[in-house]
Amino acid sequence: MKQLMVLILCTVLATNSWAQTDSTKVTLGKKNIVTVVEGNDRVEVSVGNGVEVVTDDWGDTTHIRIGRRTFKVIDGHNGTYVRVDKDYDRPKWSGRFNPHWAGLEVGLNVMTNSDYSIYNGQYDEFGDFMDLSPGKSLSWNLNIMEFAFKNERKTFGVVTGLGFSFNDYTFNDQITVVNTRTPAITIPVQLPDDPDGHGIKKSKLHVNYLTAPLMLEVKTPLRMGSSRLYLAGGVIGSLYLGSHTKYKYYKGDKEKSKSGFNINQWKYELTGRIGFGDFCVFANYSMTSLFRDGRGPDVHPLLIGISFPNI
Repeated sequence: MKQLMVLILCTVLATNSWAQTDSTKVTLGKKNIVTVVEGNDRVEVSVGNGVEVVTDDWGDTTHIRIGRRTFKVIDGHNGTYVRVDKDYDRPKWSGRFNPHWAGLEVGLNVMTNSDYSIYNGQYDEFGDFMDLSPGKSLSWNLNIMEFAFKNERKTFGVVTGLGFSFNDYTFNDQITVVNTRTPAITIPVQLPDDPDGHGIKKSKLHVNYLTAPLMLEVKTPLRMGSSRLYLAGGVIGSLYLGSHTKYKYYKGDKEKSKSGFNINQWKYELTGRIGFGDFCVFANYSMTSLFRDGRGPDVHPLLIGISFPNI
């Protein structure tokens, strides 16, 4: 409230200082910060897109608009009083389109549409070895920049940007994966217990990507407080950056192995998102297999998570 009163005071002072000019603008870069327009019978002062102050020549009434509400400070016969009106004719949209890509995301990975036919019946004892451990196969996505190409009314936009994706695929069984030389394929390997007979605490395949989305984001009329419900959908392209396996015994011994593991160089995901303000839920389904064709099982990661954009 104090910030609002300071803003209104500065606006009124600006009105008194520039009332002799027909039109005055204060800009910062390409944005208009303050615009003053002097007409025949009133002076209008606009601050950004959300605040507007209008006074008439007699000084009897000052209109202060903040969003869709107008505060009228009226100097009447019985003293000064304030009346609050809601402008139903004014478009509800705030005039600002804020995309929801840049920020932090976290989600759970599961493998879908698994096909192990390339092994021709070998390694059947491992079963569905890309069956992941629930709760331990997490992805952390750090989206570092975003761009939006919006329509004139700023009700929807095409969103793109860049980010990094860090994915853990934690095996449900006591195994890891290695590459064979001839033919060059990725196969499962059983991990032994430690010398004291203890098993593996956790074993995972970790994969990193550079990501870039192309999404259509729509702002809906539904809102919760000052936040509007938004829907987004599209594709995310990912460039493979590197991978490694890592497993850890209960007594603390660790083993780590870096390799390509025949991971696909490119990944294409379908994404769907729904959220309010700076929180949303999303799902990303990979249209491409995790491994290169004929070099590993045909498995498609599905990521379900939550996003904290604009943090």
